[in-house]
Amino acid sequence: MKPDQIKRTKNPLCRTAAILAGGKSLRMGTDKQVLSRDGQILVHSLIKQMEPYFDEIIIVTKSAGLYQGQNVLLTRDKLPSRGPLSGIHAALTVAASPYIYLAACDMPEFEPGLLELLLEELDSCHPCSGIAVEREFRSRDGSLRLRPEIFHAIYAKSLLPVLRKQVLAQRSKVEHFMRETGFHFLKEKKVRQILPDWSVFTNINTPEEASAAGLDPPAATDYFS
Repeated sequence: MKPDQIKRTKNPLCRTAAILAGGKSLRMGTDKQVLSRDGQILVHSLIKQMEPYFDEIIIVTKSAGLYQGQNVLLTRDKLPSRGPLSGIHAALTVAASPYIYLAACDMPEFEPGLLELLLEELDSCHPCSGIAVEREFRSRDGSLRLRPEIFHAIYAKSLLPVLRKQVLAQRSKVEHFMRETGFHFLKEKKVRQILPDWSVFTNINTPEEASAAGLDPPAATDYFS
């Protein structure tokens, strides 16, 4: 789908995208914000992919220097760090629109067709807590269950009070939060019609995954000064 098609049909309730970029990157061994391919930083590429579809892009990060020259709004966690929930809270706090589209710096792909599906659901469910994709997942015991994808999802600004309580209570499971607050879920079968390989939900956590994805070797930088 072409950018102009989305811009003509996008829901004015969700004019803001947010990229979480404040993780500890423990398994990678280096800050995932500086992962690059062919010399281009992945999160910069993600920003460029998303710019035609949103009026505002928020980056939740402690590393402002990495985003010099980028047309983004920078913010940091407002509450104690409890993983993605703290980042979602920070993004919603400064967002200009009633809903945000959430992505992550280690998930380098953006799919306009998925955004369109989410916006269509938003049209039918507003006001609501949010919209996410739900997929079938096999647990360690071999049983199948449904698991929400917490990124490439839409979150409502109205979640701020309950998010604050959740983080301060040291409850960090985003999946549980989604279910408790009544998110609407898109079925996997419908989403696979436009995303048969599910690649947009792939994140890069380890050096092995980075190498398999054809990323550049990590290099020392001064982006964070």
